[in-house]
Amino acid sequence: MNISIHELKEKTSLDFICQFKNEIEQTPDILSIQPVNVHLGIRFEKDEVYLQFNIDCHMELACSKTLKPVPYHMQFDETLIFGDHEDCDFPLTDPLHLSEIIYGLIVSEKPYTIYHPDAKDITFEKENSPHPAFAELDKTFKK
Repeated sequence: MNISIHELKEKTSLDFICQFKNEIEQTPDILSIQPVNVHLGIRFEKDEVYLQFNIDCHMELACSKTLKPVPYHMQFDETLIFGDHEDCDFPLTDPLHLSEIIYGLIVSEKPYTIYHPDAKDITFEKENSPHPAFAELDKTFKK
């Protein structure tokens, strides 16, 4: 979604929906994502634009152990500053490419690990028994 600065100056808020079906092909742990609802608060100060994002999205993530789909819902708020100063998050360009920014926010806010309910009892590593010469020493430390 690209929005021109002129469009933003006429509004104080904006609601829209973003689709990210093509973008998730590059993110292997996001299996599917429903259309993302975005509420955007807009505030201009001097030569900076403050955009307050409220993002609400439903997706399916891959379980970290079994790769089974796990439904996940997230809703979060983020404020970003667009301008030409060092303190700004992004440069103020015309138009603003908001869909790329929103997808980046979603990827950064999603959990790194998520587990399916079936994955609780799964382990992948066998416990190795120590060399017979160190068996007594191993028992000492496991007490």
